[in-house]
Amino acid sequence: MSLPKLTTPEFNIDIPSTKEPIRIRPFLVKEEKILYIALESGESKDIEQAITNILESCITTPGINIHKLPAYDIEYLFLQLRGKSVGETITMNIMHQGDNECTHATTVSFDIDEVQVEFNKDHQYTIDISDGLGIKFKDPSIKDVVNAESADNDYDTIINMIANCVESVYDSDNVYDDFTNDELREFLNSLTQKQFTSVQSFFDTLPKLRKEIEWTCESCGKKDKTTIEGLQNFFM
Repeated sequence: MSLPKLTTPEFNIDIPSTKEPIRIRPFLVKEEKILYIALESGESKDIEQAITNILESCITTPGINIHKLPAYDIEYLFLQLRGKSVGETITMNIMHQGDNECTHATTVSFDIDEVQVEFNKDHQYTIDISDGLGIKFKDPSIKDVVNAESADNDYDTIINMIANCVESVYDSDNVYDDFTNDELREFLNSLTQKQFTSVQSFFDTLPKLRKEIEWTCESCGKKDKTTIEGLQNFFM
């Protein structure tokens, strides 16, 4: 006699960037194993690959292209998926930041639903860099973000990430959206420092997964707070 088929529940989750509702199922034991192997490696690229593969398997709504979603969508969806699969509570050991004599790590727990994508009111997708010359951007993918973080501020990698996020360049007469990667890199490398700072403002104000945590140290009794940002930090 064959074993019974297991029924896996499904849940509704909204994609933060579009508010589009989708259906997901919890990840299975075999998929959880993939995640743990990636986390044990400590390599950002391994974790990114595991997350995208698991989301592709667990999103049951047809037509959702994971690789086209912004990084913050991926992070939020996976954190919600983790809650439906493993448990709604995250427990972390948090230490005081800065110059503090107390080095005790306090155990702090919070609900996954308290972690949301924070949208900066100053975030703009069209950046005017000088006299009618500007760039229209799109949000970086999870692969873009991971590559930039892994490169540890390597100049060429940062330029590549910026280039991957450019939809078009415009001036007072034209919109330019048909260019090669080499042409775009040459354009970006020709920016002045002031113009490059304007470009950087797009990335500084990107939506991000964020949670501010307040706690009282179990050892010294001091009240403190810290902010956790980015998916990987929620698995520390």
